[in-house]
Amino acid sequence: MSENISVSSGKLSRVLKGIKFILISYCISVALVAVVSALIVYTDIPEHISNPAVKIITFFGVVLSSYLTSRTAQNRGWLCGAWVGGLNIAMLILIGTAIFGNYPFTVSNVVSVLIGCVLGSIGGIIGINSTK
Repeated sequence: MSENISVSSGKLSRVLKGIKFILISYCISVALVAVVSALIVYTDIPEHISNPAVKIITFFGVVLSSYLTSRTAQNRGWLCGAWVGGLNIAMLILIGTAIFGNYPFTVSNVVSVLIGCVLGSIGGIIGINSTK
């Protein structure tokens, strides 16, 4: 019985670490979006740059959170990273749904989650191999 509790608490610990690193990546992403927004407002950078910049910053946050989470894993960094990357994007979609009231299950959102999983896998591979 105690072995099952320790296994469950280990999994819970990894999930909480993943969520912690997702929140850290959100903070970094918000700061980067603020910088890009200020640059667009106060310089001659065209406004149509904002959408691609936000996507790049979001996907950078996915790779960062997956990298950080996988650094603490012992094995399967690619899988850990894929879960964190998919969860990262899914949480953003759910937050957007709560704020704007849009329908969360669109093809675009599913593709975004899949891209998050792929980029998360890449971040996880880099993270697991950087500890060795």
